[in-house]
Amino acid sequence: MPDASAKPVPAPANSRLDELQALVEREIPMCAQMGMTVHSGGPEGLVMRLPLGPNRNHQQTAFAGSLNALCTIAGWGTVVLLLKELKREGNVVIRRSAIRYQEPVATAEIFARCHPVTPEAQQYFLEMLDEKKQAKLDLVVEIAGPTGPLVTFTGSYVVIQ
Repeated sequence: MPDASAKPVPAPANSRLDELQALVEREIPMCAQMGMTVHSGGPEGLVMRLPLGPNRNHQQTAFAGSLNALCTIAGWGTVVLLLKELKREGNVVIRRSAIRYQEPVATAEIFARCHPVTPEAQQYFLEMLDEKKQAKLDLVVEIAGPTGPLVTFTGSYVVIQ
């Protein structure tokens, strides 16, 4: 898992991640202004990157609102990618979230990783989507440090067809 003290190696070029980056920039313009980018995605989950420079506060650490946005988009992007993988469409929105700031984040690059969706959660999500034309997915996103999480975010995302 990426942590705030070590820069993860980006994944090789991947069209689905490139499409997600274009979607984020087009549909959520503040992400481009913040410098937020899709860093990697695979079995370990979707990783989003944010530079500290334009997202710092008066104490030269990451602004809490920027960290919240980074985590929210990591979860949102995970759901978008899951829909593509399942060959489904729908409108993805966040219903509720909670965030815990455990330590300041002060690295030049910040990485948030959304934990992968379990097969059981994916199956239930798909069943609800097919049966009710809407489904909910609860996700966990972390910004890790060298000794554990610096930020832990939980989000409940809803998809409506």
